[in-house]
Amino acid sequence: MFFEKSKFYKNKFFNSLLVFTCLLLIFVGKFDLIAFRNISAFLTDFLSPISSLVSKPALELENVIKDVKSATFLRDENLKLKNENRRLKIIETRLGNTESELIELKKLLNFKINRNKIIFTGRVLNISGGTFAKTMVVNGGSSDGIKRGQPVISSLGLVGSIISVGPSSSRVLLTIDINSMIPSYLTQSGWPAIAQGENGKFLKLRFLSSEAKPIIGEIVETSGHGGVFPSGINVGKIISLSNGNYYLQPLPNPQKLRFVSILSNVNLDKRKKSIGFAPLQENENKINLKGFNKLNN
Repeated sequence: MFFEKSKFYKNKFFNSLLVFTCLLLIFVGKFDLIAFRNISAFLTDFLSPISSLVSKPALELENVIKDVKSATFLRDENLKLKNENRRLKIIETRLGNTESELIELKKLLNFKINRNKIIFTGRVLNISGGTFAKTMVVNGGSSDGIKRGQPVISSLGLVGSIISVGPSSSRVLLTIDINSMIPSYLTQSGWPAIAQGENGKFLKLRFLSSEAKPIIGEIVETSGHGGVFPSGINVGKIISLSNGNYYLQPLPNPQKLRFVSILSNVNLDKRKKSIGFAPLQENENKINLKGFNKLNN
């Protein structure tokens, strides 16, 4: 009983002392004494280096943890890159073997490699959006080796062919023009056809066999028949069937083209030099007046 009373008095005394100390500090703070401010500034300056010294190991430990995490991340990335490098080397080896086999098979079959090559790559200057003509103008002409009839392509496929050539510019007849007739074949079913422009956004497959059953989404490429366009160039993909007619969407969108490439036409050059064809009649620079030409003969 005695110990409990003494403990009670001790707690009461401690609480009273604590309350008194708090009131004293509040009282002193209200006075805003100069000496108190100086003591506070001194304690701040004195304890600041100690606080910095105490917190320095914690900061160093934090930096060490960050370095460990960074090293772990770099090690994982290094392992991923090594695995990717091994995979790419395997693919490169396979491609090399496939290429050598392809060359050997071409030699065995006496396959003639397509000698058409890009002779000029230029910028599209103008695209005609008229109702009766779908053409574009490129900034290359006869001075760049461009000739009439040469195919024009983009990175996506066939764009058209050259129809007129000037000294520094040329006009291209687009595949969507109604005067454009492209010998083609269906890549999956293998049926030949003619892709003709409609003066709109699409082309129509003409002269397609009634036995053919094209697949929606099937890619159509040039067949090389006629010698105007080399074989194997993407023309478009089949998108719809309407009234028994199949329609193609050209892979290159003419409105979005900025640059095009022009191919040399080896077959066309050979045709012009061949003696088996009748020569073209030269244009006569004279006025054709009905009835007067007979008098000059």
